[in-house]
Amino acid sequence: MATTSFEVGINTLTNVTAISQIALDVRDIAINLKARDLLAAQRVYNQGANSVLYDIYGKETLDKLTLKSMGQAGGSEWIDDPSFTFQMLGLSSVQDSADEAVSKHANYADYYISTLLNDQNKAENAAAAQASTILTVHMNAMHKLWDGFIDCTMVQKGYNPDEDQTGSIDPKRKYDEFIALYVGAGQSLGPSWEGYLLYALAQAASKHFGTVDENGEALVNKDIRGLYEWVQRIMSEEDYCKRDESISELWTINNRIIAKMNLSLMQMLINSMHDENEFYLVPIYARAIVPQLSQCRTSIQRKLKSYLLDKEYEREDFSRILPLLQQSYDCLGFTCEQVGAYSDKVAECGDYTSNHPMAGFVPKADVQTISKVDLDMHAIRQLLKFPTEADNIIPQMYYKHGRAAVIVEDKYGYDVMSLQEMARSAIVEQWSPYYSDYVSYYGREFYADSVIMNEFKMNTETDTQQDALLLSWMQFGVVSEYLMGLLGSADQMCEDANDDDPTKYWDEFAATYIGSLEGIDLGGSDQTIDGFMLWNVANRRAISFDTQNDDYYAEINDEMLELLFAGQAQLLRSDCPNFEKTVSRTLHLMIVPLIQSVIWYAIKNEGLDASSNDDGLVIGEVAAKSVLPIVEKFDPAAARVIEKNMVRSGANFVPVVDGAQTVANAFYFVLDEIGWGCDYVGHAEGVEACQYDALMKSTNNGGSTKQGDVIILTLLANTMVWGFSAWL
Repeated sequence: MATTSFEVGINTLTNVTAISQIALDVRDIAINLKARDLLAAQRVYNQGANSVLYDIYGKETLDKLTLKSMGQAGGSEWIDDPSFTFQMLGLSSVQDSADEAVSKHANYADYYISTLLNDQNKAENAAAAQASTILTVHMNAMHKLWDGFIDCTMVQKGYNPDEDQTGSIDPKRKYDEFIALYVGAGQSLGPSWEGYLLYALAQAASKHFGTVDENGEALVNKDIRGLYEWVQRIMSEEDYCKRDESISELWTINNRIIAKMNLSLMQMLINSMHDENEFYLVPIYARAIVPQLSQCRTSIQRKLKSYLLDKEYEREDFSRILPLLQQSYDCLGFTCEQVGAYSDKVAECGDYTSNHPMAGFVPKADVQTISKVDLDMHAIRQLLKFPTEADNIIPQMYYKHGRAAVIVEDKYGYDVMSLQEMARSAIVEQWSPYYSDYVSYYGREFYADSVIMNEFKMNTETDTQQDALLLSWMQFGVVSEYLMGLLGSADQMCEDANDDDPTKYWDEFAATYIGSLEGIDLGGSDQTIDGFMLWNVANRRAISFDTQNDDYYAEINDEMLELLFAGQAQLLRSDCPNFEKTVSRTLHLMIVPLIQSVIWYAIKNEGLDASSNDDGLVIGEVAAKSVLPIVEKFDPAAARVIEKNMVRSGANFVPVVDGAQTVANAFYFVLDEIGWGCDYVGHAEGVEACQYDALMKSTNNGGSTKQGDVIILTLLANTMVWGFSAWL
């Protein structure tokens, strides 16, 4: 079989010489623009010159691959490509639907480059050749990676690419086409490193930032070559793509390659923002990298969009933009050290340390990577906005294999914590105080994971209730049960006094409860659009239930911070008896935001029809199911009330049939049993979590009420409501 060889030491498995020659079109456009022959440059861009196309039988056609067609290739058929999806989200306005985002921005690269080439009075039209590499080739190269990955999943399902005459599904070729677009024809070795595509761009970037090896090759290029060789080893196996391990490895490789590619773009964006002679390149690099931040912290991406895409770049904004970019490195998969210092003009930023703060909490153990699992949840939420025809394969991969929470990355291995790993963790099974209660209530182990995986495979495309169900089970089910396991582990390790440090589990609880998206400031992000973990749930519910503290974040989280620091101090002095008490209080405090969520959706769902497609019906049900095993343990009668009102069951189900106040009342004794009472829950839209307090004080003069009286009091509360209604 014919192959392609590149001077930089890469030999492909298939013949991709033709597509690699798109690099020569970029070269020719640059030459023509330098000669001020705009018409010739336009002709090469629109009609192509060097990259021939072949028919399905391998015969050369009269047509050429063109940069214009590559810039217009994105569309609904690219929706399974996460890089393209993030690009569409990052370019669009907040109010745009998924369809609107694609219809407005799918041709973003061609539109921008064509504008440059058609504006004969624009001095910056000389940048059209560079823009072709930065915008068009870069996105197409990433798409080849994802196309190859999707093809590999098809092979695993039984598809045989050797029997496909059209070559539409061919993972080997797709990955080779990626490297062809990355390196490009005409790429030379040092000392000149002359070339026209992404390899050459990375060389230029590394020169500015001093990130080269002893031979002068960019570290990014060295790493990508190594990762591509890893792909080749997988594709050379007899049963390539058939093993689960192959799919997992390719998922990891794709994400690591794309992180390296984005690193080079980030370096060049910083260079163009700082060097006034290259200001004209700022909008090009910004269009390539800023939209990709839609998978990162939302408030930062929106600020950068306002600085770099919504208006012309202004040099005085450099000092405001740079820290925002640096805060995004970790999300994109690279470090300050990997970016390096920009010559002697911009110092290398500081990477995360082991005691990196999270919403005001300072851990003792290095748990920052664990906190980033919320980035995977955020990515899943973003990707689910777009309908898919491939069993939600990419969101599924984020859930099963993870991307952001990299635990190990060295020459010996690469390991990532995933949401599914949390859902099926032995930590939960061994040490969660409520594990047996959850298994007993659900009737099986790993219930949340089973629901999530079944929903992924249902592939209902545009069903927003399915999206809400998936995300809610991750947020309320997977995360909360994992948190219980971490707390139980910390308590057990303290008591056992073995070599396993309980501080690690305690701080991992904090990292998972808070998440990376909250930032470092006390109270977390001041934008509730940023977070995804229970810290964020508590802050959002605090706004609705009027339970914020004086610093405008949840009183629950204020109390949680005190408990987290208290637990640290107790572990430091090995005070396990008091630490056990702190663990119990922490465990039960984290349940309060879940209870608030049940009540909140009871308020929102009251009056809805059971057939409504309102997301609140699903979210409320999942929130209820996430706490019902605990309610069942302490108050079975209350569990029946909550199930009747919140859990969809049968044709006769009526959402919140007894009213939101009845649902709130059902939690009264549970809140008392777990030691927090109803004060932290608060009140919302006329529904009082503490209604029973006033009721019991007036009927019992402050005396106690038996747990079994919940049914009588519920009926009494309903009677009072109906009575007042009759008088109005």
